[in-house]
Amino acid sequence: MPTMTECIMNGNTISINKALTLRDQADNRGVNREDYLCTKCHKPVRAHKSGGSVGAHFEHHKRNPDCPFFKS
Repeated sequence: MPTMTECIMNGNTISINKALTLRDQADNRGVNREDYLCTKCHKPVRAHKSGGSVGAHFEHHKRNPDCPFFKS
């Protein structure tokens, strides 16, 4: 399965690194985070930092088995 490292934010494609930076900035300012959408199915996704052997990536909020990025 491919790993999702880009998303759509406000109609533009951004990288996972940019999304994580924006998320951290929003948290530090105490403002709402931006909404991120999958580049394939346009369903909501969330950004995850790297940890252990897994690199930073996006995951769907809800399972979407029809999406090429879906992991069971």
